[in-house]
Amino acid sequence: MEKRILRLFDKMKSKNLFWSYDKNISASDVGTDVLIETVLKYGDVADIQIIFECCEYQHIFDVWVKRVVFDQRFEKLNFYLARVFFDVDIDAVRRERAGYERRVKLERLASCDETGIGKS
Repeated sequence: MEKRILRLFDKMKSKNLFWSYDKNISASDVGTDVLIETVLKYGDVADIQIIFECCEYQHIFDVWVKRVVFDQRFEKLNFYLARVFFDVDIDAVRRERAGYERRVKLERLASCDETGIGKS
């Protein structure tokens, strides 16, 4: 991992943002998705800029949509991230994601028989 990412991980860890993990956890143990999510939620603007400099835009966007957008606790943050960092309409993202979730649910149901067990 890049040194700036490791320093960013250490900064987030020092703020006790990985409290649910072992106290000796490393950046590689946490993984990129969790680090991106944590920085988007709790980092300052400089931290978020580091993530955008070190990770692919699409990866950051995907993590944001999957892990942060629908979390009602971060409503104002999501609006800010949508406008400033992603330059998207957050309502459109939510509608698109909701449609995707419904499609996945329907595909799962279609792959099961009447007992709810997958078809062979």
